[in-house]
Amino acid sequence: MSKIGNYIIGIEEDVWGIEGLETKVSESENIEEVFAFVIEKLGLKTNFDIDIAKDAVKDLWFDFWGYY
Repeated sequence: MSKIGNYIIGIEEDVWGIEGLETKVSESENIEEVFAFVIEKLGLKTNFDIDIAKDAVKDLWFDFWGYY
C-alpha cells in the first residue's frame, strides 16, 4: 500500500483506539461533540488529519445510530 494509504489507516486506527469513544458516541447529542473529542484526544492540527479522523467518526456514528 502507498505511504498515504498507510498514513490514513494509521489515523483511523488511532481514532478507533481511543478509550471511551463508543461511550462518547452513545452519549453525544450530535456528531460535532464527537469530532471535538477525537480531535482533542489525538491532538490533530492539520486539516488533512482532521478530515481523516472525521470520516472515521462518521462511520462509527452512523454504525451506532443507524439502528435507531
